[in-house]
Amino acid sequence: MKRILQVLAITLLFRPISADGQVLVDSIPYPDISQGFWGIHVNPDTIFLGADFSGNIHFSDHEGVILGQLPTGHDFNHGLIRKASSYLIAEDYTTGGAGLYEIGLNGAALASWTFPPVIGGNSSGIGDLCADGDAVWYTMYYPDFEVYPYAYAYKWVPGDPAPIDTVPMNGEQPYGIALKGDTLLYVTDNLNGDPERIYAYDLTNEVDLGYVDLPDMATDGDQSPRGMYYDGQFLYLVANRQGGSAFAYQTVFKYVFDISTAVLTRDDTPNVLLHPSPASDVVHVQLAEGAMHPFVVFDAAGKQLIAGNLSTDRTTMNVAGWAAGTYTIKVGAVTRRFLVVH
Repeated sequence: MKRILQVLAITLLFRPISADGQVLVDSIPYPDISQGFWGIHVNPDTIFLGADFSGNIHFSDHEGVILGQLPTGHDFNHGLIRKASSYLIAEDYTTGGAGLYEIGLNGAALASWTFPPVIGGNSSGIGDLCADGDAVWYTMYYPDFEVYPYAYAYKWVPGDPAPIDTVPMNGEQPYGIALKGDTLLYVTDNLNGDPERIYAYDLTNEVDLGYVDLPDMATDGDQSPRGMYYDGQFLYLVANRQGGSAFAYQTVFKYVFDISTAVLTRDDTPNVLLHPSPASDVVHVQLAEGAMHPFVVFDAAGKQLIAGNLSTDRTTMNVAGWAAGTYTIKVGAVTRRFLVVH
């Protein structure tokens, strides 16, 4: 088995400069299989891979040896969660709303749901899944938008009529998603020209922490990342091998990816003060300190409403005529959300 043993870095300090933050410690290739692996779950003995072409779940050891497979009754897999006694599988694309399916460990159908409507329309294109207790996080590559936020990730309890949390995303083609504590990790594909990067988002403070480029960016920037999984120590990513070619085969890349020590590329992150929220007539926003930064405000559909420059002087936005709902202000790498109520 071919391995990538070169360590890109050993100990990295977190600071807001440009550098690669992941430590690539291994690669697990699958050269004899053409199944479009997408969903992934990892435990100490087994790698579970969802085949997007056949819908089957393949079982592999950590050396890349396929141990078997489980038919699911479906012909897609855009996300895989392994629970104690079942699997959750995400449908790839359906205009009326993609489906989430639960099957038993023996492949028997147990339950199904339709992903709920989201910002911009139906949950048509699902990028990947990850578990968060009884809820799931999922990325959406459609609907997508031409301005920031280009797409969104959602937290949803299957069966609920609406998501319970929303995260704005950098890129129209977000696929793999993973959760580490209160940090959401996601990867973007270059299908619509997005750079292939792994982004980190602080759920508690609602701040983009930055990104790292995938390791083949200097070659051709087309590693074609798919699903991700974080096992508490390592981040696993399904992608094509580095420096894509006509003979490229899918590979699971294994990273040490510790947010507390990783070096992430990010813009200057201003301290944005915003109040009140909820608001009915005006919202005040300003920088706590530092130089002037441009800002943009978007509505829930991603439409730009206001743009300007923000400083330590207070800027007041009149929201009395705005529709009730959630709005996003982006200042550099920082995003803040606020509610308008009437």
